Amino acid sequence: MKEIILPVEVGGITFKNPFFVASGPTTKSVKQLVRIEETGWAAASIKLTIAPEPYLSRYPRYGMFSDWNALAFTTEKRMAFEEGLRLVDEGKKVLKELLLFANITYAGDDGISGWVDMSKKFEEAGADVIELNMCCPNMSYNLQLTTGDNEASAKKTGASLGQQGSAVAEIVRAIKEEINIPVFVKLTPEGGKIAEVSKTLVEAGADAVGGTSNRMGMSPINLDDPGSSPFHFQDEISMACHCGPWLKPLARRDTYEIRKVCGSDARIMQAGGVATWEDAVQMIMCGADLVGVCAETLISGYDIVRPMIAGLKKYLDKHSCTEVRQIRDLIVSQVKTAAEVTQYAGYAELKDPQLAAPCKAACPHHVPAQGYVRMIARRDFRAAYDLITSKNPLQLVCGYICNHECETACTRGVTGRSLQIKDLKRFVLEYGSDKGWAFTNEVQKCNSKTVAVVGSGPAGLSCAWSLAHAGYKVTVFEREKELGGALRMSIPEFRLPRNVLDKQIELLRKLGIEFKSNVEIGNDNNAQSLLRQGFAAVFLAIGAQQSRLLGIPGEDAQGIISPLVLLRQAESKTLAGNVVVLGGGFTAVDSARAAIRMGAEKVYVAYRRTKDEMPATGEEIAHAEAEGVKFIYLVAPLQVLTEEGKVVGLEMCVQTLGEEDDSLRRRPQQVEGANFVLKCGTIIPAIGQNAEGCGVKAERGMITVDPHTLLTNVEYVYAGGDAVKVDSVISAIAAGKRAATSIDIKLMGEGSTLEYTPELEQVKTADVLARSEFFNDIDECICLETRPATERIKDYNSYERSMSEEEAVAEAMRCLNCGCGEGCQICKTICCEFAPVIVAPDVVSINENDCVACGMCYALCPNKNIDMIRSE
Repeated sequence: MKEIILPVEVGGITFKNPFFVASGPTTKSVKQLVRIEETGWAAASIKLTIAPEPYLSRYPRYGMFSDWNALAFTTEKRMAFEEGLRLVDEGKKVLKELLLFANITYAGDDGISGWVDMSKKFEEAGADVIELNMCCPNMSYNLQLTTGDNEASAKKTGASLGQQGSAVAEIVRAIKEEINIPVFVKLTPEGGKIAEVSKTLVEAGADAVGGTSNRMGMSPINLDDPGSSPFHFQDEISMACHCGPWLKPLARRDTYEIRKVCGSDARIMQAGGVATWEDAVQMIMCGADLVGVCAETLISGYDIVRPMIAGLKKYLDKHSCTEVRQIRDLIVSQVKTAAEVTQYAGYAELKDPQLAAPCKAACPHHVPAQGYVRMIARRDFRAAYDLITSKNPLQLVCGYICNHECETACTRGVTGRSLQIKDLKRFVLEYGSDKGWAFTNEVQKCNSKTVAVVGSGPAGLSCAWSLAHAGYKVTVFEREKELGGALRMSIPEFRLPRNVLDKQIELLRKLGIEFKSNVEIGNDNNAQSLLRQGFAAVFLAIGAQQSRLLGIPGEDAQGIISPLVLLRQAESKTLAGNVVVLGGGFTAVDSARAAIRMGAEKVYVAYRRTKDEMPATGEEIAHAEAEGVKFIYLVAPLQVLTEEGKVVGLEMCVQTLGEEDDSLRRRPQQVEGANFVLKCGTIIPAIGQNAEGCGVKAERGMITVDPHTLLTNVEYVYAGGDAVKVDSVISAIAAGKRAATSIDIKLMGEGSTLEYTPELEQVKTADVLARSEFFNDIDECICLETRPATERIKDYNSYERSMSEEEAVAEAMRCLNCGCGEGCQICKTICCEFAPVIVAPDVVSINENDCVACGMCYALCPNKNIDMIRSE
C-alpha cells in the first residue's frame, strides 16, 4: 500500500493521495465503493442525492463522440435522500479507509434549513465530507440559459444556483455552524463566474471549492433527420452534458482562475477531462489540491488510478519533491497575458523536403506516385501527366509492364488492398495522349558535345533522353533492325503492344536524338573507336544476351530453348507436347504464357522457392494460371532426361527451406529421396541472363567507389542496364538516368545540369496507419480485362483496357496521403501567408521571408516533418 501514499491535507482531513472518484454513475452502490477502495483511490463522492424526491431522475443515455473526444449524456438517475443516507451508512460499515463525500442538492421549499438538515443527517450517517452540488443537475435543464428558459430553471438549484455567490455563501455559513465535518462546494463553470463565486465561498468558510468543468451543449445533429436523437433508446434531439478529455484545457483554466483569485490558502478540488497522470500533474500545477475523475471511470474503469498514482509519484521523485504541495500552483505565477508574453522572430522549415511516401521511396527511379495519384483524385489530369512525364518518356511502357514495387509498398496494402498505381499511371498517360498533350520538359541549350549510346533498351533510351534534355547531341546505336532492345525482343506483345513502344521512341526522335539500327558495337575496342570518332562519352546499354546454364547433366540436349530466343520467335514458331519453364521472374512467366500461345499441350513453371518469393508479380502469376500454366514451387532440376539427344523429361527434387542466407531468406535445401520426373519435350531455363561475350563483364562494368558511376576500364565509357545487372524495366530506366548524370558531371563539371536522384527517407508506415481510420478494403481490384483467358491465348493481342475516368478518380481517392510534396501539401493548403511553395516536381519548400512562424503547419503536419527555426 505504500505505493499509493501521497498524502494531501484538505479541511483538516488527510487524503492518502490526491485522487477521488467524482460523483456520478460509478459511485452509486456499495459494490462500487468497495472496488474504488480496492483500486487505491483516496475518496469517492457518492451519486448526487436530492431532497425532496429528485425532480428529474431517469436512466442516462450516453454517447461517445470521437470527433471531439467527448462523452455526453442527456439524463441521469439520481438518489433520493434516504437512498443516499443508506449508501453512506452501509458503505462505512465495510470500507476501511475510503473517504466519502455526500454530494447533495436541496430542492424543497425550506430553503437554507433544508440544506442544513441534509448535511447534518449525512454527517450522522458517517460521511467524511459534505459536497454541495452547485454544478449539477445541468443536464436536467435546471440552468437559466441565455434564451431565458425561466420555467425550466424555476428551481434555483445546481448550475443556476451555483452562479449566485451570495446565495450559496449563506448556505455554506449556515451548514458550517451546524456540522463538524468539512464542507466542499462543487461549482458550475456556466456563466463564467466560477472564480468570483469561489472567492465568496472561501470567505464564507468553505473548506474547498472547485468544479467539474462539464458544459451543456447541443447534441450532434443528423443532417438527414435533424430532429432525431444521436443517443440510443431516445427519440428526440436534446441538449447533453459534455465531459471527457476534450475538457482538459477548460478544466485547467477553471482551476487556474480559482487559484489566482482565491489565493494560495484556498483548497481546490477539481475534475474535468483527467485520464492520465500527466493530466493530473497539470491540474495540480494550475492549483488543484484534489483531482477528481468521473468520465474516465466510465470509459476505462476504476483501475486507471494505479498508473496515475505511480506516474505522479515518479514525477515527484524525478524532481526531488517529497509531497504533492511542492508542485501545486507551479505555473500560476508564470501565466502571462497576450501583451506580456515574449515572442521571437522565426520561420517554419521542412526537416526533409524529400520525405517520401512508401510508393515513391520503393520505386527504383523514385517516380512520384503519391503526387500524381493525388492529382488524379482531384481531377487535375494535366498536372498528373506533366509530373509523370517529367521523369522520362518511358512511363507509358511502365504503365503496361512495370513490376510496380510502388504497389507492393503501398501503405493501403498493409491492412487492405494496395492502390492500382500502375493502372492509374497508364490512365493518365493514355488520357493525355488522347488529348494531344505534349511533354513540357525544358530542354537545355545545346552544349556542342556528343554522346553515343549503345543499345536502345530501357537503360539506353533513358540515358539518351536525359542527355538530350541536358543539351547533348545523342546518337543511339542498335544492332537489331528495330529499336527497343529487350522491350521489343523479350516482352510479348500481349503485355506491351508494339505501337506503345513506337510512340515512346518517337518522342525521343522529336528531341533530336539520332537512331542508327543494324549497327553492332559490343566491346571496349569498339567503344574506344566511338571516342576516336568524336563522341565525348559512350554509354553501353547492350543488355544481357545469354541465358545462364543450368549446370546439370543433359542440358545440351535438343529441346532446351533460351527464353530470349523463345520470346523473339514466339509469334512465328510453334511448340508441341509439354513445356517446363525453370525460374520465377517475369521472363519465366512470359515464356510460359508465350508457350501456351505457341500450342504447347501443358506448360509448367518450376520454381525453387515459395510463391510469395517469386520475383514475378502476383497479378502476372494469376494471369498465367488463368491461361492454363501450372506452377510448381519448392523444386529444383537434377538432370535432363534424353532419348537420341532430345529432351523427353526433367528429373526434379523437392526442396525445403533451411537456414537464412545473407539476404535473410531461408535457403532452399534438397529433400533426400523426394525426386520426381516431369515428362516434357521442351525446357526453358529462365533463371537469369548475363552479358558474357558482349564486351562488358559485370565485374568490370561496376566500381565500388561511386555507386552512381558505372565505369568500365576505359575512361569516358559507362555501362548500365542488364549488362551490369538490373532486375526490372524501371531499374534499367533509373540506371540510364544515373549514367547520364555521371556523364554530364564528368564532361561539364560545375556547368552540369543533371542531378542524381537523391536517396529518399520514407515516412513510417506505422505512423500513417496510426493517424488513419481503420480500413480492411480487401475487395477485388478493378478488373481491366477485356477478354477471358480462353480467348486471349489464341493470339498475342493486348487484352487489358485503361481505367475509365470515374474508375481512376475513385481509385486515386483511396490514397492515404503518406508523404510530403505534391501528394500531401497540407502546409501549403492551410498557410494564410502562402509561404509553402512547390519548388520542383513533388518537392515543397517554405519561403522563410513569407513565413510569420505562427506554427499551424508545424502542428498539423501529419509526418511531423516541420521544425520551427528561431531567427534571432
